[in-house]
Amino acid sequence: MPSPVSDYYIKEYNAAAVIVDSKDDGVIRIGLTKPQLNVNTAWLTVNSTLGYEVELWAQTDECYKCNLMLITKIGSHGVQSLLANATHQTDLRLIRANSTADFECRFKMTFREGGDYWIFLDHPAEAQEPSCKLILANDPKIAELPILYVIIGLIGLAFAYAAGKKLYAYIRRTTVHKSDSMEVTSTSDQDGGDVLRMNNGRTEREDNPGETNKGEPEKPKQKQRLKSLDTFRGITLILMIFVNYGGGGYWFFEHAAWNGLNVADLVFPWFVFMMGVSMNFSFRSMFRQGWSVPRIVWKIVWRAAKLFLIGFMLGTHFKTADMEKVRVMGVLQRLALTYLVSALIHYCCTRRSDSHQDTKWAMVRDLVLYVPEWSVNLLLLAVHSSLVYALPVPGCPRGYVGPGGISEGGLYANCTGGATGYIDAVVLGYQHLYGHPTSEVVYQTVQPFDPEGLLATLNSVFLCFLGIQCGRIILIYQGHKQRLLRFLIWAVALGALAALLTKCSRDDGWIPPNKNLWSFSFTLITASFGFVFLSGIYIVTDLFGVWAGQPFIYPGMNSIVIYVCHDIFSNTFPVSFEVDHQHWKLLLRCVWGTSCWVIVAYWLYIKKIFIAL
Repeated sequence: MPSPVSDYYIKEYNAAAVIVDSKDDGVIRIGLTKPQLNVNTAWLTVNSTLGYEVELWAQTDECYKCNLMLITKIGSHGVQSLLANATHQTDLRLIRANSTADFECRFKMTFREGGDYWIFLDHPAEAQEPSCKLILANDPKIAELPILYVIIGLIGLAFAYAAGKKLYAYIRRTTVHKSDSMEVTSTSDQDGGDVLRMNNGRTEREDNPGETNKGEPEKPKQKQRLKSLDTFRGITLILMIFVNYGGGGYWFFEHAAWNGLNVADLVFPWFVFMMGVSMNFSFRSMFRQGWSVPRIVWKIVWRAAKLFLIGFMLGTHFKTADMEKVRVMGVLQRLALTYLVSALIHYCCTRRSDSHQDTKWAMVRDLVLYVPEWSVNLLLLAVHSSLVYALPVPGCPRGYVGPGGISEGGLYANCTGGATGYIDAVVLGYQHLYGHPTSEVVYQTVQPFDPEGLLATLNSVFLCFLGIQCGRIILIYQGHKQRLLRFLIWAVALGALAALLTKCSRDDGWIPPNKNLWSFSFTLITASFGFVFLSGIYIVTDLFGVWAGQPFIYPGMNSIVIYVCHDIFSNTFPVSFEVDHQHWKLLLRCVWGTSCWVIVAYWLYIKKIFIAL
């Protein structure tokens, strides 16, 4: 009988011909139909020549503290093909069914997407132990290559656009230069006398150009708007649209199942962070214009109300709203509540102008002068931590912050989110919470849980306050070096504290990073990244001026309009259309859909249309 891993067999695997037995008259082959391969999956075929039934148990490392689950059973002298997870490391075990025998075949590996994996179970002789062997029968392509190609393509387009723009400017300058007339004509001017007229519309005194503005007051130079702020906001918005449109089907562009930090988990916190940064400038403008207290408070409340109402309506536009089950919270609703609380605290505690520049502690006046604001925000942080870790939740251990479901052997199946989920359920009602949290697929949770719930908004307020601190640095310290040094100090300090609380681990720290719970460590990590990212953009846009922030600066100037429109028209042509479920096609559709809103933002910019709440 030929070996099940012989060269002959490898050549035959594409035809799904599996050697299961041998008789005197030759080899018996059984045709095998494989399941349809999807993104983030691989084929796994178990080929057994054993004379008894075998069970396949498996679990991925993404599911923290989860027991192995029975996936399928392979009969005596049987073969079976199924899809395997190709995103995280998987623990596989094959054991004899209905037996206490010691036979066990165990593998722990990360499958390659599109791979064709085979496990061969064999019993060479009665006196020998059964053997198992895992092979990869093909050479799958690198699934992430389309990302590289798209990045190269976008960079190429950017260079082509820049080159075309410079060429157009050069041609235009050359044409204008040739058409300029230098002929002096006698015309009647208000002042009388000859003027030199240029075809480009500029005029100046022929006899003494310096007298043109003589006697007119010199206009004060206006401070340029920081490009880095709009650029950062625009990048965050475009990244949010990209992940909302599917991210090309790549798992790392999606939200983490529970603990952890994927690309999609950064965008919303950065919005909150930038909202805090921008708050400094809006309040400074109101103070300079002499707004009264009632007017400022009304603006804060009214803006928060509009954000909440828009977010609530967006949550109902896909289907007819059932007011008994409609979801109350959401992204814009969380932003609204965060803005309301943060803005009121900031207004009550902030100073109308910079002071104490000549004191010994002037270098840290952005901290010392704002101790009251720090105290209130730290108090909110303490309230959040006390409720999360001390509030008794019926049927759940005190301080539980896990996903529930099958985690920890299913002991706390209905405790998803612990106190965070419980408070939201008590205040809003389970029927008004998000019914499909990120933990649903991996942890098989059935309990509704809202990742933009009420209790976690307290930590969102603290993240917004860290953004306010960032904006305060920009206002108080005018030098580039002063600003960047402080950005770096804050990034290192917040990152070090986050590393301490998480023990540099996804699941085993004191406070794991968790976007669903908006944990304190998650707040620190995203704020640290925010300082780092803003610093990098600041250097290239505002310090050296080598990049003006295009094209991201355009959606950054109209963020609320672009966000609302991308949600409303997410399933509408030409933004979206059906494609095959392959990474490169999904990625191109996603990039195209995102680019549509960049084009819209640029059109609004050209038309000088800027909409703010």
